[in-house]
Amino acid sequence: LFGLSIFLVVLFAVFVSAATLSEWSLTTDGSPSNVNSNVNAGNFVGGSGISTITFSSDGASASSWSTGTLDGNDYFQISLSPKTDFIMSISDVNFGERRTDMGIRNYSVQWSKNADFTSNNTLVIDVGVPDDTNERTGDLTSLNINVNEGETVYIRWFGYDAESSGGDWRINDGTLKIEGTVTPTSSFCSDGAVNDNDLRLKVDINNRGEGDDEEWLPLDLIEIEVELENNKDENGDGDLNDVVFELGLFREGSSINIIDDMFWVSKDDEEVEVGDIDEDEDDRWLFEFRVDPREVEDDNYILKVKAFEDRDEDVTCIDFSEDLSDFGSSEFFAEIDISKENEKEKMVVVDEDSYPLVTNAFCGEQVSLSVDVYNIGDKDFDDQIKVVLFNSELGINEEVIASGDFDEGDKADVTFLFRVPTDAQEKTYTLSMETFYDYDKDDGVYDEVSEDTFTALLRVEGNCGAVSEASVSASLESGGKAGEELVVIAIVTNTGDTEADYLVNAAGYASWASSVNVDPTSFTLNPGQSRDVSITLNVRDDASGDELFNIEVLSGNELAAVQPVSVLIEGKQGGFLTGGVVGALGGGNSYLWLLGLLNVILVIVIIVVAVRVLKK
Repeated sequence: LFGLSIFLVVLFAVFVSAATLSEWSLTTDGSPSNVNSNVNAGNFVGGSGISTITFSSDGASASSWSTGTLDGNDYFQISLSPKTDFIMSISDVNFGERRTDMGIRNYSVQWSKNADFTSNNTLVIDVGVPDDTNERTGDLTSLNINVNEGETVYIRWFGYDAESSGGDWRINDGTLKIEGTVTPTSSFCSDGAVNDNDLRLKVDINNRGEGDDEEWLPLDLIEIEVELENNKDENGDGDLNDVVFELGLFREGSSINIIDDMFWVSKDDEEVEVGDIDEDEDDRWLFEFRVDPREVEDDNYILKVKAFEDRDEDVTCIDFSEDLSDFGSSEFFAEIDISKENEKEKMVVVDEDSYPLVTNAFCGEQVSLSVDVYNIGDKDFDDQIKVVLFNSELGINEEVIASGDFDEGDKADVTFLFRVPTDAQEKTYTLSMETFYDYDKDDGVYDEVSEDTFTALLRVEGNCGAVSEASVSASLESGGKAGEELVVIAIVTNTGDTEADYLVNAAGYASWASSVNVDPTSFTLNPGQSRDVSITLNVRDDASGDELFNIEVLSGNELAAVQPVSVLIEGKQGGFLTGGVVGALGGGNSYLWLLGLLNVILVIVIIVVAVRVLKK
């Protein structure tokens, strides 16, 4: 593990330019300043062998330095450590120093990961100090001091060989600065940040639900806008092709990315290709998803973002943004707290995004409304829950029971069926829902009712009031043979008192006819007005004898009239039989019966004549 961490530091150091890890101004005290958000820095302190450090506008100075060889208690010291989930590499230690007339003539810079410097301390440099009082620069570069997560590095300046114990030695004001790189132990980029110079990743996180931007609740709507600025200036060589934005959501301490399991609103889910981003251009994308209660725990989470060239992530990739440090201490991820509901009366909810905002229906229609119900709380509930749908104006009071335990994160699919009254007023109604849970099976009652009422809108329009009346009669127009078309003319009459819309349909013919065409299928009639409707049926080749079908007339999606019709089909193997309408059952149409009777008489006469001819 140690070797892997060293490798990662070296790998990232190749591609990530050195940045300031911390500075110490040393003018008023020894506290650090301009500390990297992923680094902890200690105060500038002195060893027990020197005098108390004096801080002034010139810097930090002390006396009582060893007048002989190096003394392990005579030193200035600073310390640095990477924060959790980070590793650090120190490349430069920059400082300026000055001695007084009787000050030190030598100093040694060393570092160790042991606070007492009793072992594993490393010499950086030994410097002989000229016998003057000039200010000198002591910058140390290309150090490559690697510090893993959980480690602290201590850097000491040992002064010795002073001309007098009263001589001072100081680190000059505004000169002490440590530079290097700090990177996450697991970069979101597959090979670490690569070729990220002059790229800027901007991330804007907004919670449009009940929680806050950095504190999410189950079912919250989260919007994350990602923007990449390409500030490269390489005469076209800095153009980026097929750029991809990707999100990651990890439970703290886990490597499992659960972002794909959220309820996605925006297309392409957690990974989207935004296209080419040329030099001095930028592009952005808005990710939208809702927090799935089934996939999260009451815990801390890490949100990561990266932008890379599709199929070339190892060539160009950036996974850090200054904006992410607003959500914690790192530029590489946002720290997100996801909390379950802890108020019992708010734990079982109807997801108001799981059903349409408005459901349309007409009077007399049976309506189906399906909703999702979740336990977003931190408690389990035994046995069963109940969801009730009600509206007093429509007389609706429906309840559905979901059997079985309803534990944290569980979901129940609930469907309500109800009929809109035929005399309802045409308008938009508010349907209300409540949840009942924490069932006491001994008493048969629910100890908890949802604090919130969940609503849906029902727009009622059409077919309201009295049902339109109609009559229908039918007559044979043509046809009646197997394998040919049979045409019946139906006459539809509005027998009601108001104008009405009608829809005509043929049914019950499938056993002897392959298809039907109704022309026209719909029309409007004033009271007493009639309309002819042509019904053409394609008779099957094997049909013969008496066959039936129904003419159905609907008004306002309700059945206004039904007319059964009987037809006689001449089969292909049927000898001299001819086809026609035998009857319109229940229609009172004597013409159809007469026409059928004449056909029968005609057949009998033909048979009699044929028999007599044969006898002669």
